Amino acid sequence: MPTVKVDPEEIKRIKRELEALEKERNEIRAKFEELEKELQVWIQKRDEKNREVQQLRQKGREYKAKRDEINQKIQELKKNREEINAKLDLLYQEILEYKTKRDEYNQLRRLKMPPERIQERIEKLEWELQTNPNITPEREKQIVDQIQVLATELEIIQQADRFHKKLVETRKKVDQLKKARKAISLEIQKLANQSQQFHEQMIGAFNKADEVKKEADEYHAKVVELREKVREVRRQLRELEKKIREYDEKHKELIAYRLVARMRAKKDANFEKAVEALEKFKKGEKLTLDELLLLQRYNLV
Repeated sequence: MPTVKVDPEEIKRIKRELEALEKERNEIRAKFEELEKELQVWIQKRDEKNREVQQLRQKGREYKAKRDEINQKIQELKKNREEINAKLDLLYQEILEYKTKRDEYNQLRRLKMPPERIQERIEKLEWELQTNPNITPEREKQIVDQIQVLATELEIIQQADRFHKKLVETRKKVDQLKKARKAISLEIQKLANQSQQFHEQMIGAFNKADEVKKEADEYHAKVVELREKVREVRRQLRELEKKIREYDEKHKELIAYRLVARMRAKKDANFEKAVEALEKFKKGEKLTLDELLLLQRYNLV
């Protein structure tokens, strides 16, 4: 190591610069730690909001699935109701036909007698034919004509009654189908109300998710801002660490130069060996154990 004249004031100045840099580093490091804590707080807030967004959207999807399931049931019920309406249309047509037929037969009636009386009258006339041996041809023909008229009247009544019974039966079927249709309509209305509730809940959940997402995005913007500040402070710390190392090396070097000068002034042979070992150390050469001990003894490493 060459002999260098060392100014003690220079050593003091370097020491003061080093201490000032270390103080600044400590202040920036404290600021860095504070920013890191603040960053973690905002990250936690953002992540909590994002989790809330996911939960709300999941809830919205569940409400939508329930709404769609109910709407599917409503469509099936509407299809059933349409089928009933189609059946009713056919039954209404049958009712019209049966009523028309019944009324047509009723219009053909000529006697204002109930069917029981007509039947009795027929039986009485037939009995006269069978039991009167002295009946004249004119009377016989008259009775036969009357029986024919009465039998035709009875047939008309029976036909009218047959269509009336069909009319009554068909109207019963209509009433049953109307009741079924009404029940379906009530069920559709009930399900429609449920569907509307789930729809509103779905919209509410998705709208709330959008609102919370805006908050999460604001928090994320804060995170990005703080991360930029953290990177800047970290960069400042690296620069300071570099300067501190440079000043520290300079300070140690000056101290070493001063120590070398003092030892050489004392004619210390071992110190000269320690200086030679230091030069080898700086060049990256391998040192012996004695050389390492000398470096430690004179505080050169």
